[in-house]
Amino acid sequence: MIVHLGVVDVAYTEDDKLTTTGKVAGILEANYGVMRTFVELHEDEIGDELVNQLMGMLESAKQGKLDEDIAERVADIHFPKIQAMFRNYLDAGEWEKTSGQPTQVALDGVRHSHKRPYANGKGPRPSFIDTGLYRSSFRTWVSK
Repeated sequence: MIVHLGVVDVAYTEDDKLTTTGKVAGILEANYGVMRTFVELHEDEIGDELVNQLMGMLESAKQGKLDEDIAERVADIHFPKIQAMFRNYLDAGEWEKTSGQPTQVALDGVRHSHKRPYANGKGPRPSFIDTGLYRSSFRTWVSK
């Protein structure tokens, strides 16, 4: 089994430029290691949640509650608790605390979800949650 961390690929525009959450996630990972850092910081919690979910499926299978091939069912598991951990990681600014280097747009308080994204007086925000789309599209799943 392979555990995947990624995003639902959703299109969005910024200043008439079309991009997707998948492209943004790739850029953020290449430049900042956002998901890698998340895994490093929360490896034990992620592992515990994976084990809990899979053990629950095995228990159900032993009790005859799953009549399908267990391998097929495992591929359909999503992990909402891990997804919530990732959102909390971003909201709490854990990447900035670990790296010691918040992004400049976060320090400047740029918020593209607002009508005037560059307006002064908004104060800093955590990195990587500018529009909230990257944050909300994060998913964890397994494959065979």
